[in-house]
Amino acid sequence: MKNRNDMCGQTPEGTGLPPACGAGPASGFGLQTGGTPVPPGPATFVTGSPENKKNFRKMVLPIQASVSTALLAWLFTRPDFRAHLCSVFLSADPRWLLGGFLLAGIVQFLCLLRWRIFLRMAGIEAGLAEAASIFFAGLFCNLFLPGGAGGDVVRVGLLAARGKDVGRSVISVLMDRLCGSVSMILLGAPLMFWQFSWLSKSPLVAGLVHTVAVYLAVLTGLIALSIFLSARGMVTRLPDRWPGRKRLVELSGVYFQCAVQWPRTLRALGISLVMLALFFLTYYCSGRAYGVDLFAGKFLALMPAVDIISGLPVSLGGMGVRESLFVFLLGNLAAVDAPLAVSISVCGYLMSALWGLPGAFCWLVGRRG
Repeated sequence: MKNRNDMCGQTPEGTGLPPACGAGPASGFGLQTGGTPVPPGPATFVTGSPENKKNFRKMVLPIQASVSTALLAWLFTRPDFRAHLCSVFLSADPRWLLGGFLLAGIVQFLCLLRWRIFLRMAGIEAGLAEAASIFFAGLFCNLFLPGGAGGDVVRVGLLAARGKDVGRSVISVLMDRLCGSVSMILLGAPLMFWQFSWLSKSPLVAGLVHTVAVYLAVLTGLIALSIFLSARGMVTRLPDRWPGRKRLVELSGVYFQCAVQWPRTLRALGISLVMLALFFLTYYCSGRAYGVDLFAGKFLALMPAVDIISGLPVSLGGMGVRESLFVFLLGNLAAVDAPLAVSISVCGYLMSALWGLPGAFCWLVGRRG
């Protein structure tokens, strides 16, 4: 039986990942969010040249913008919404807003710590200041620039600009995303099951919850299947033109490193679970700021559906989708008016988005460098 140190320097055949192990300095996965898992962007599984993927993104962006615009227009054209939104939005309790803002800051810090673990696992040496600069640049691009996975591209690009290996950089980002997806499964599913009877009060909401449960089950099955294919060495036998083959090959390297360096993997997963719970709580604080005295467990049970659906690459950063979901869920389950639900959504989003603003400076400096 080989121990962890014996497996250093090894890598699964065909992954293209350089070996990365050991305890030394050289060994060091929404969604949307710096703190949340982001599903793969619409061009993730587009095959062909980079030019094809670029053209595909150009085609998808107008569709995403149209979806966001249509949903926001639907909300703002409602007479009851326009008449009360401004007064409702300004009525928030600043103490709860401050609490939510501080929680969002802790979420981003934990997200940074998680990514640093994966950087070490991928064999990339980066100090806290350097990693923070790259992380917040990616966070800014994810939150404020069009494109589903722009922040990931920025992180890889800035690492490459600092002389880091591109293959290792990609693996670190993939591990960061995968960990976020696993965290959503481990936390989101139990939260919805815990409050399932309350969520089923409305047949419409129950239908949505069932859909999200099916999504999580399919996601779990796909992760399990990809692990099985990787463990059996079957990924590299797939035809070159198989959809998503390149991503599966990259995931093989991710699974290998996660298995070999399992103590770090468990540490990152623990951080990710705490981070996701705190991220959900920022929206709870937003709700309390507007006087919605809903049991925290019930509010948290809403968040997996909101986070997963708004993270799908059908709109610009979830804009419009997230607000419509809050109106739908809180309106049906807690009789919350539309202006109040939208205010909760917008403030919850801004709590995290404000932490991404310093990333604009980091991004501009990184580009010039």
